[in-house]
Amino acid sequence: MVAAYLALGPAEGRNREVAATQLFADSPVGVGRRRLSTAVWRLRTEVRAVTGHDLVEAGTERLTLSPQVGLTIDSVEFEALVRPVLDTRAESLDDDAVARLERAVSLHRGLLVESCHDEWVLGDRTRLENLYLTALDYLLIHYGARGELGAVGKYGELALAIEPLREDLHRHLMAAYGAAGREDLVERQFERCRRLLVEELGADPMPETVALYARLRRGRAPSTDLTVLALVGDLEAARRDLGRLSLVIDRALDHLGHLT
Repeated sequence: MVAAYLALGPAEGRNREVAATQLFADSPVGVGRRRLSTAVWRLRTEVRAVTGHDLVEAGTERLTLSPQVGLTIDSVEFEALVRPVLDTRAESLDDDAVARLERAVSLHRGLLVESCHDEWVLGDRTRLENLYLTALDYLLIHYGARGELGAVGKYGELALAIEPLREDLHRHLMAAYGAAGREDLVERQFERCRRLLVEELGADPMPETVALYARLRRGRAPSTDLTVLALVGDLEAARRDLGRLSLVIDRALDHLGHLT
């Protein structure tokens, strides 16, 4: 935890008193200082045994990471890859920008310092997760414009795994599928979005989501009432469920016929 705390801090390091308070907020001030000193000692000892260098330079007032240890901080690399690309529209990405985003996305291994819920990490965690989602959305839109549905599905699913209720992500997926002429995938994505919203929020999709769905479905008027669309979706899902149930019943009857 100390290594992550220092890695995410400013280049000039962290103040000892502040570090003790932030890392050991559940302890009295004096105990927090002693716990910090012990943690730093253990970290330095373990890294020195492997690398021959001290990871932490421990002064009387500040703690800093030693430049002698060649550390690569993936969160810093991730942010440096993503931020310059965001000045460009997703539809206008060149090959270099796409490569940067794909490299950045590959660095993501979950929440920043996932086991920690202290205030010192929450701001960085939220910022990086938002950048990650934006990078995924950019890639989704880029590959959607090129009709590469494999990549669209890959990056869309990664984004929805984090924010399944983000309707803009569902809309971008629907638009990509519609551009590729995959009306079946458009319908599936809309139905997935609608069901999630009903189950989690008790709400229907936003008007712009419904309007996009209507435009992408051939022969479906944009003014079609949301209630009708929802009812059609429910009936189509019920029909699929009945089909699966009918198959199960047929197999069970066939099996019973063999037994008798």
